[in-house]
Amino acid sequence: MGLYDWNREKERINVWKHGVSFLEAESVLDNPSSSTRHDELHSIREHRFITVGWSAMGRLLVVVTSNGGRRPRIISAWRATKRERDAYARR
Repeated sequence: MGLYDWNREKERINVWKHGVSFLEAESVLDNPSSSTRHDELHSIREHRFITVGWSAMGRLLVVVTSNGGRRPRIISAWRATKRERDAYARR
């Protein structure tokens, strides 16, 4: 396992719902060209971050992480929407 933790059941649901494994999502977090920002709207109980970038499979993904544990944890990941792709391109 890499530098990130995740719940295996949550990953199974994420793959079913969004078609993205957390292992693929982790490759976005390791990509230096990715863009990360603090998710103030969802940082109520813990600090959350939203990262947009290219995965090792060549897909532009949005990955939500938290720093609430020993290691950063992947919470969710999905393929970027048109709006998210456009915002990433403008950065």
